[in-house]
Amino acid sequence: MRRLLAAAAVTVSAVAGAAAGASAAPVTQRPAYGTEYVQIMSASVTPAPASAIARGVFTAAGRADLGSGQTGTLVFPFGTITLSHQPSHGTSQIDPRTCLNIISQDGTYQIVGGTGRYAGIRGHGTYQLSLEFVSARSHGQCTSGKPPVAQQELLRLSGPVRL
Repeated sequence: MRRLLAAAAVTVSAVAGAAAGASAAPVTQRPAYGTEYVQIMSASVTPAPASAIARGVFTAAGRADLGSGQTGTLVFPFGTITLSHQPSHGTSQIDPRTCLNIISQDGTYQIVGGTGRYAGIRGHGTYQLSLEFVSARSHGQCTSGKPPVAQQELLRLSGPVRL
């Protein structure tokens, strides 16, 4: 269970600060201050970039660069945004009969840097993570020693930004 929570925490770090390369729609400039919403989705059981869409003060689509620790990067066509995050609380449950794992986590984030069109960006906010996966089986038991059979992750961030 600790290993699963640690994996979820790394995923949150990676995703919360995440995104690395996908073609995307152009950035639409709007007011320089307001609330930004970012949604990050992943459905891969192997390390792969997650899809990210930002809307609010600006609109952009890109990827979440899975980092490690408490930071991650959103990569958009016209620049990057680096985030640090701090989990506040979470829950996890596993059904040993079906090997379904459900992890929820809330926390806060801070924008710590940006490049390109996002140079000088400032902001902070809250996030909510929802992670569900089906563990592989070994000798009839759920195991974390093998990659999951299936995984889906949704991470939502929102908060004020100044661009």
